[in-house]
Amino acid sequence: MNKLNFDINTVEFEYGNRKYKIETGKVARQATASVMVSSGDLSVLTTVVAQKDNDPLKDFFPLAVFYQEKFYAAGRIPGGFF
Repeated sequence: MNKLNFDINTVEFEYGNRKYKIETGKVARQATASVMVSSGDLSVLTTVVAQKDNDPLKDFFPLAVFYQEKFYAAGRIPGGFF
């Protein structure tokens, strides 16, 4: 089993008139790396999962992006559940 990194780092700072908080390693611990950026009621979670060993036969870097927005985050609750 791979060794998981449970080091939690937090940085808080002000930019303009807003306070920001950057946390690594607190959530999504099974990912290779994770960063959560928070400002007020807004939070953004970014995760990366990568292989430890690369394949020398591949001459490209496979990349996939999955974006998921929840309807309730924008104040819209989908119907049809009743």
